[in-house]
Amino acid sequence: MENPSADIPDSPLFARRTLLRGGAVAGLASLVPAYSVFGASRDAGPGGPEPSAKQLMLTKFKDPLRIPRVLRPVERGAHDELTVRMRTADVRVHSELPAVRMWTYEGSYPGPTIETVRGRRLRIAWENHLTGTLPVTAVDFGAPGGPSADPLSNYPGIDGCQEVPGVAGLQPWAVVHLHGMLTGGGNDGWMENLIAPGDVQLSAYPNDQPATALWYHDHTHHVSRFSVYAGLAGLFVCRDEEEQALDLPRGRHEVPLVLSDRNFALDASGALTGTLVHKVEMVGTKLMRTHAAPYTLVNGVIWPYLEVDPRWYRLRIANTANSRIYRLMLLADGQPVPGALQVIGTDQGLLDAPLPVDGALNLSPGERADVLVDFGAFRGQAVKLVNTMEGVVPGQSSTRNDLLEPDVMQFRVADRKRAGRSTPPAVLSSTFERMGHHDLHDAARRWVVLVGPGAANVPELWEMEEVPQADAAGLTLPAAGIVQVKDADGTVTTLRRTAMDYDDGRAVTVAHDSVEVWKYLNLAASPHPMHIHLAHFQVLSRDHYDVTGFDRTVRGTARPAAFVKAAELEPHERGEKDVIRVGTAGEIRLGPNGTPGELVTVAVRFPVTGRGVHHCHMLEHEQHMVRPLVVAPADHQHAGGHH
Repeated sequence: MENPSADIPDSPLFARRTLLRGGAVAGLASLVPAYSVFGASRDAGPGGPEPSAKQLMLTKFKDPLRIPRVLRPVERGAHDELTVRMRTADVRVHSELPAVRMWTYEGSYPGPTIETVRGRRLRIAWENHLTGTLPVTAVDFGAPGGPSADPLSNYPGIDGCQEVPGVAGLQPWAVVHLHGMLTGGGNDGWMENLIAPGDVQLSAYPNDQPATALWYHDHTHHVSRFSVYAGLAGLFVCRDEEEQALDLPRGRHEVPLVLSDRNFALDASGALTGTLVHKVEMVGTKLMRTHAAPYTLVNGVIWPYLEVDPRWYRLRIANTANSRIYRLMLLADGQPVPGALQVIGTDQGLLDAPLPVDGALNLSPGERADVLVDFGAFRGQAVKLVNTMEGVVPGQSSTRNDLLEPDVMQFRVADRKRAGRSTPPAVLSSTFERMGHHDLHDAARRWVVLVGPGAANVPELWEMEEVPQADAAGLTLPAAGIVQVKDADGTVTTLRRTAMDYDDGRAVTVAHDSVEVWKYLNLAASPHPMHIHLAHFQVLSRDHYDVTGFDRTVRGTARPAAFVKAAELEPHERGEKDVIRVGTAGEIRLGPNGTPGELVTVAVRFPVTGRGVHHCHMLEHEQHMVRPLVVAPADHQHAGGHH
């Protein structure tokens, strides 16, 4: 496999060698080994190892943060090429834990960071060299009476659990999805176009979108919750001239933070073995509580530390966990520091200006955030990045919420004079523009309703159509599949379900280069991160709705879901996106009324064509909350009089 250096001929688009030397090579570091460790260049700051929760047995902040190796493609005339191999490997995730058998990209977890330049078309050969069966033990547990206040998923081992049938012998089929890349359906990693060991997936990516961090992962239909958990995930960074001109922190001051969670088996003596365990709680026979494991990994290291200089850093944060929503806060002396995290970019690129995070940075699975932190404000201190829950004191545990150990990582700030610039750029992207509802009055409107467990006892995704007012007047409510919505102006819209299963009817068909308004209404107890392939979008609004009129037995509204109040968009929701959380972050209410209802409205652009999907990115929901999506040229849809 080729792993080229920075000496790449100039691109016809712009001086590529200059960009790479000044940005990419000086960006996420020019790294040769499979992993590198870096931190402050001189004396380490304070801080040190700490015990974790007793049942977890591993020491926190004992191991340094690793930085994944960087891969850059080779120029082949008008395009670039790269080969990435999927391999079974033994990976060290903590110095007190035996090596963990994983399915990986290039032998590491996460896989290497692929770094590219905007405007250079990219071809990747994803080679499947995986061996053996799935290196994950899948188990579940449950008891009558509903969810436990202290579920077994908080702890390692499989005692009290039963094996999930059909998982242990899964063969290493795979398909790679480059999440967030705007490429046609034929190159998107269609989830049923699997490759066997010895085969290769050839994908061509236009690679013509603003500088940002995407990520690549396995997307095998029905089993992605196990294959991604096994280790098939990695970061993808694209650079451009606009980003390069900003003089943002770079080199060892630009740090990727790939977040995930895992659980492990125990041997007969009660010691950790390093075998991956996917353990979930079942409520009833089929309803699976979204997966949340007790060990937090950053760049494949459990609770690492990073030695930093007293200056600004750029953190490229990606939530690659199966289902856990990370509500991140920075704690100094045990107290949250409002505004310590400044968001400069979202899933699909830079914002126009930095936005401070006053509370928690809420990242649901699949979301990324480009963040600046001024460690100069914490000179000579140890600060923590922690995961929090609504209603729980930041830094404290909550077993009921699968948060036995809330710490994510530790930063040790050197005690010396500040270095680097003192303030971030006031202006970031001059090309980014926010859209508003007023810009889209002629756009087609599409409704997606997220519903709690139905007859199959799993959450559901309903595609809906608006019912003409005359037809709605004759309906007897509640009726199955009929949802009424009353907006802030008091207007009632009646919706009829058209599809909810993957195989229901034809796919949603959208015109190429069109813009549509998608309205996601959550009637369920759980928040859902919604992802659209072949597209990117801006969030127009997030509104709270009273959804207590939804009859969960009949599966329709007895009275309309009614507008309560508008909610503020969070800083990382104000840019270009490809995943949006619908529902209250960090809070799942399982009482009769569930979580407060939310209506999230997004303006979706469809710049590429082909067949893709839209789905919930909680991987435990992906196999049933997924529907096909087709983007086609508008004239093709009506050629020859066909409608």
